[in-house]
Amino acid sequence: MNTSVASMRPDQAALDSGLPGSYRGSDALPQHKRQLRILRRVTLSVAVIWLALVAGMGWWMSQRTMTAQLDSLASSAEYEAITTARVMDRLFTEMVSVSNMVASQAQVIELATRYRIDAPGAIDLTRPQRAAQFTRDPLAQQVGDYMDALASDLNYARIYMNNLSDDTVTASNWAAPDSIVGMIYSGRPYLVDALRDGKGSSFGIARLNKTPSYFVSSRIDDENGAPLGSVTVKFDAPDVAHYLTGRHVSLVVNRQGRVITASSEPFMLRNVATLLPPGTVEPPDGEEELGEAMDVRSMAETGQSDQWLIEGRPYLLRQQSLTNTPYQLLTLASLEALAPMRMQHLITGGLAAGFGLLLILLCGRIATQLAERRLRAEQDRVLAISKAAERDLTIKVRERTAELAESNASLEEEVDRRHGLEVKLRQSLDSVNDALVQQRDFLALVTHEFRGPLAVIAGAADNMALSTDENSEDVQLRAARIRRTVNRMSMLIENVLAGDRLDAAEKPHAMVQTFDLNEILRTLQAALDDDAVSRVSLLPGDEAKVSGDRYLLEIALQNLVQNALKYSASPTPVTVRLSVDEGMVFVNVTDQGSGVPPEYREFIFLKYYRAAGQRANGSGLGLYISREIARQHGGALTLVASDASGTTFRLSLPLAGSEVAALKPDLIMEIQ
Repeated sequence: MNTSVASMRPDQAALDSGLPGSYRGSDALPQHKRQLRILRRVTLSVAVIWLALVAGMGWWMSQRTMTAQLDSLASSAEYEAITTARVMDRLFTEMVSVSNMVASQAQVIELATRYRIDAPGAIDLTRPQRAAQFTRDPLAQQVGDYMDALASDLNYARIYMNNLSDDTVTASNWAAPDSIVGMIYSGRPYLVDALRDGKGSSFGIARLNKTPSYFVSSRIDDENGAPLGSVTVKFDAPDVAHYLTGRHVSLVVNRQGRVITASSEPFMLRNVATLLPPGTVEPPDGEEELGEAMDVRSMAETGQSDQWLIEGRPYLLRQQSLTNTPYQLLTLASLEALAPMRMQHLITGGLAAGFGLLLILLCGRIATQLAERRLRAEQDRVLAISKAAERDLTIKVRERTAELAESNASLEEEVDRRHGLEVKLRQSLDSVNDALVQQRDFLALVTHEFRGPLAVIAGAADNMALSTDENSEDVQLRAARIRRTVNRMSMLIENVLAGDRLDAAEKPHAMVQTFDLNEILRTLQAALDDDAVSRVSLLPGDEAKVSGDRYLLEIALQNLVQNALKYSASPTPVTVRLSVDEGMVFVNVTDQGSGVPPEYREFIFLKYYRAAGQRANGSGLGLYISREIARQHGGALTLVASDASGTTFRLSLPLAGSEVAALKPDLIMEIQ
């Protein structure tokens, strides 16, 4: 076989030296594959990073642009609200000034004095009849012309004068076919307020032409301050709306939320009470209707409390109170341009992301194709090398097959030779086992034969001690010596039998019992001779129930006590103490001997071991057998302490039914 193996080496070396490319190819091919996988992962990673970068930057830029646009709209709406409020304040102030100016004009006071109240029966006349009576008066015509010129200059709808009977004495349109002269406006709030407080204002819908208008009245007083009537300036809401023209929608809203003037027609006379601050909306006053409510909803989900959806369209709201009026000015900046702007940002970002992604994928595809070409070239090279190697390998296999056939023949001869040796070895083992069986049988026979004579000798010693005079010390000493020798021989026999059973892995035939270990101590005390009784102090403890072979445990404790008596001088005491703690039973056997030298402590539990220099007789089985019995019962035997003052051995066993006992069921089962 050595010759054939040696002959293979030159051929293998020639094969290896002839195909250097095969090894380079085997390393380069996985490298090219790894490069291809890495390239694909890099392409995918770059694409993902690009998309994330474009999405993040696009969102950030869009948010900045939208925020800037929203801030611009807010600033514009705020500025327009302030400027429009100033214009409206001036407009209402002007109307009050005009009504005060006309009411203090001399001809107006004279006319009001002349027609302070209607003549009796005037109420029964028709409006044209009352108008004819008033317009025949040249003073009424002059005052009416004055009012007409003033209304034309200021673009007011009408200026008119009423007496204390609420009858219209003259008006700026006194000569027109639809003149209001002779109209009785009973209960009009602005007329009532003017006669009571000196001035009054109101918004209402004209009864004749149904036009929404503002009414401002001033009281006409005589030289004594007595009321004579009132002058009213009427300004139509469509004309007022011209002052609201601007970039954004402006609304003048009364306390009930009705839009009384608007720069946008769809808002006119509608109700937008939801837009007013909480607690400022008043109930209907009974004069005018509240108007059709518009669909107004807050856009609180955007995080902005000043953004509203009105009839489905988004607006930014700014509010201004009009001075000396019960009206609010609302400015609405449309946010509809933001949605197309956001869509434009989204489309732009999508185009940028798509273009970049296309470029990345194209570059990745080109790089992948180049890597695939290199991989295919490397695969072709490796395939060619593999085919050449396969041809050479086929030749070598044929040669090696012949060599292996020769080696197999030699191996078969070796197998046959070893099989014969195995048969002989098995026969030898059978002979040894038979010898061991005969040895155990002989040992059992010898110990049985010894037990009988030992019992006779022990009985004779007892009879001799009882039959002799108590003063015969020599006989008593000899009888005691005989009993000690008999006990030592009995213990030796029991230990030999127990050791043989343990070594042969035989299971004891006794049944496992649950008993109190204190009972064994009492049994042990009863078996002691007179000399041992005087030296051994047994200290029982609490109830200590254990499960096991009572006979074996008695042997273990007898060995410990006899060992303590043997290796401590008489009459020094030996203490046997039982205690229970945390599910375990502890039996400590303490003597006052010279102790176990440190160099021998690790060997004292070995079978047949005896320390050098020991004077006491012994077989070296006691501690070994006691520890094995403790182990089979799930416990242990340990050397707790040993010095010049004495030695303490501890036997520990688990209490029956405790958790410690449950941990070692296999050890308990061994003794069943």
